[in-house]
Amino acid sequence: MFKSTKEFDSAIKEILVAICNGERINSIKTTLQYDDFNEALVECVDRKYLSGASYQRAEDGTPHFQGENIRVSYSGLSFLESK
Repeated sequence: MFKSTKEFDSAIKEILVAICNGERINSIKTTLQYDDFNEALVECVDRKYLSGASYQRAEDGTPHFQGENIRVSYSGLSFLESK
């Protein structure tokens, strides 16, 4: 569980950098806990930092991601440049 917006932003940055480096969302190597990774990825999609990605939540609230040719959007690049 994130304890600050700084931690949350750091997780988002880690995900965006990995995708910029050609990693697929289901194979990103991270030190984040599973739930934290999923929530940071949800935030990336919700903020439109990624193009080509979407998700749906299961009954238990777990997000399930789908998409093809997922790329970091202009908004995502702007976020990275600001950090």
